Amino acid sequence: MAYYLGEKAPRTRWWILIAAVIIIIIISGGYLAWRLLREDVSTQQAVEPAELPRMANFPPKEAAPEPVPPPYSSDAPLLEQAREAMRKAIDPEGAVALAKSLPDKPERADAAFILLEYAAEAGHAEAALMVARYFDPTDTEDSGTIIKDFAAAYEWYQAALSGGQPQAQNHLSNLRQWVKKEAAQGSAEARELLKNWQ
Repeated sequence: MAYYLGEKAPRTRWWILIAAVIIIIIISGGYLAWRLLREDVSTQQAVEPAELPRMANFPPKEAAPEPVPPPYSSDAPLLEQAREAMRKAIDPEGAVALAKSLPDKPERADAAFILLEYAAEAGHAEAALMVARYFDPTDTEDSGTIIKDFAAAYEWYQAALSGGQPQAQNHLSNLRQWVKKEAAQGSAEARELLKNWQ
């Protein structure tokens, strides 16, 4: 029996030794791999995603145009006058009078618009006519930084007409011709406005 144990003991030691070496190799390899991955992640820089290929039946997207900054500073004196008048709760008639009296400076159109829009929203028909002209793409007067919007122009012309400003009808006729051209060129918004035109 002692002989049998003596012969078995060296084999068992070899298997234990081999298993220990394999475990040490696996643990060491895992640790090294973990360290390498951790260093790769920490040193990796942000990569821009690759642009997806364009579908053949869609035109390439055009970049949106940068908004044009006004040609004057945001704290322009005329704009401040208009804001101050609004803070002091100027009446609509006074707002229209102040808008008409503003001196001819680069920021005049925007300052006047603030006052006129306030008066128009209060029901002042003459102010509504003037606000409509700011939005009207057929009108050639200076509209400052106000973006042309034919649907808004139509609404304000209608308000002016309802308030007793007959000259709004001439502007509406010009606007209608312009909207018809836009609709003919494929503008869904123009077609919708023509459908509901009164």
